[in-house]
Amino acid sequence: MQNKAMMNAVNMKHDISYHLEANRFILYLEITNHSGWERRFYFSNDTGRLARNGIRLFNTKDEEIQAYEKAFISPAYTTEPVPENRLLPDERQRFELPAKVFEEENELILSFKGISFRVPRNEKFYITFDFLGIPSNRLEVFIEMVNDRD
Repeated sequence: MQNKAMMNAVNMKHDISYHLEANRFILYLEITNHSGWERRFYFSNDTGRLARNGIRLFNTKDEEIQAYEKAFISPAYTTEPVPENRLLPDERQRFELPAKVFEEENELILSFKGISFRVPRNEKFYITFDFLGIPSNRLEVFIEMVNDRD
């Protein structure tokens, strides 16, 4: 019998892509439900936990780029519940994880809510995203320069 993570991997597909404009970086996650039933989950990075636990960066030698900084953010207490995401069979949804790219001491920093990385300038690197125990594709990223203005 297959374990639950392997069953999820067979029934769900995660594809990531990105958009970079000036210093704004958006990591897109597209989730497709290939199971025969509705899938329910919570996609929220309010505390930075989603980014800290899911985003992995690698250099061209396939070595993991260690986090430069991790931030642990207290949840905001509100009376409104976090909305549950529902994905029907063969349905697809797209989610966004915004980040900023800035220069610090002549190094580029890619900073998501919850985690930051030093990234190479003018050299490709790779991002993967693990969500619900399912890894995404490996995405090639290249950042030539950054405009620190908002």
